Amino acid sequence: MKVFILLFFMSFVLLTGFTPEQGDNIEFVCMKTHRASNTCYFNFKVDGGKYSYTDIGCKKTKKKEETIKKAKEGKLALAKDWKIDCSEAK
Repeated sequence: MKVFILLFFMSFVLLTGFTPEQGDNIEFVCMKTHRASNTCYFNFKVDGGKYSYTDIGCKKTKKKEETIKKAKEGKLALAKDWKIDCSEAK
């Protein structure tokens, strides 16, 4: 009986609370490339919070739009806070 209740709650949480599609709540702020270490930094805002994505070797950033699309789909692991500050548009 306990297993059934546990499976019910786990399936309920997975089906209702898990949404991999970020959609409109994610906003691309800027991208900077550090040439010395060949690292690309992307800054995003998710629900007003600052998040970043670091691409070591700039392998995935050949097409900036593709990286932004993957972030909106929820396929990129975003880190809390920005690694490199960008001047935000006012």
